[in-house]
Amino acid sequence: MSAKKAQSQPHYIFHYDANGRLSEIENNSYGNPRRHPLTSFGTKFVKISYGNGLQTREYFDVNNKPMMNIRGVHKEVFKVDADGFIYQLNFFNDSNKAVESRWNIAEYKWQQKDNWVVERRYNLKGEKQPLSPYFEFADTAIEYDKQGNPKRHYNLDGDLNIANNKDGVAYYEDDYDNLGRHTKFSYFNHQREMVKNQWGYAYATKHYDEQGYYQKASRYEVDGTPLQVVDPFKSDDKSNTRAEIKRVSLSYLQALKNRKPELMKEVIHQDLHKHFVPLFPLPSGEHTLRQTSYEKLMEFAESWNLNGVRFPPEMTVEVTILDVHRDMATVKMVSDNWIEYLHLVKLDKRWQIKNMLWDYKQ
Repeated sequence: MSAKKAQSQPHYIFHYDANGRLSEIENNSYGNPRRHPLTSFGTKFVKISYGNGLQTREYFDVNNKPMMNIRGVHKEVFKVDADGFIYQLNFFNDSNKAVESRWNIAEYKWQQKDNWVVERRYNLKGEKQPLSPYFEFADTAIEYDKQGNPKRHYNLDGDLNIANNKDGVAYYEDDYDNLGRHTKFSYFNHQREMVKNQWGYAYATKHYDEQGYYQKASRYEVDGTPLQVVDPFKSDDKSNTRAEIKRVSLSYLQALKNRKPELMKEVIHQDLHKHFVPLFPLPSGEHTLRQTSYEKLMEFAESWNLNGVRFPPEMTVEVTILDVHRDMATVKMVSDNWIEYLHLVKLDKRWQIKNMLWDYKQ
């Protein structure tokens, strides 16, 4: 990669110490979309030091100040035995205090067992944790291929036997091409039969462009039938998407007018940020936003229009969808009394209002 191309292409720069050991990784991904929580450090620099059977990784921002990495920790300390086998990992904050990662894990432990590496994870209380919040494997065994790539990850019971998890998956298998790129992942039960995972597909193949950048994954049924992925920006689904965005936006006002808290709960995200932009400052002279919380809005849905005079009998609302991008949308809504700007998100196949800014129409 040339210096000119590096200005617009995501890349990393690796630095080594006098002993040929990796000592620093500089992240120049330029905000490249993250496809998985583990595909980026989430920091500008990773600095690696060695000594006394330890390998320590610390994380820094663009100004070389300590910061949390994508796991939510400042420091990762690996313990290495005399044979070079890494057998433990612990997380710390910037005060060198033990902490849990965003996945509630404070410590990883690994041991060799035949051709497996067995992994266990613990929180600060010493309680075992699953592989990740979205994939409930207990103790796991990692099996490697001849090139040293992790080939299979097994879910293990208390006796270290391969066992199905609650979704009927006992292990997942990874395939790689001759360039080392991860090209396929598939799911199996304890009888080594391919099965669907909790997301509804049995395996997926990954596609890369000519430069090796990951582009997308194609998902399949057990029998190899491709899963139909709905594109919300093509054909009829585009109009259906916009109709649903409009419905959700209107439902928020309808829930207030008709005192329907169950409708409000359906269309408002629990992490709502709703703010009023006042024309005049407070008596103190401070000019600040005024917030309405999710809980307060739910109360309003029950009682705000109790006297029936907050809305005209025939409510007028103009809804303009300003933009839609994948699972995000921006809407302008002009009603009899208010002008509002809404941000909507689509999570678990459901559109909800996440952010709101409003002011009086007059």
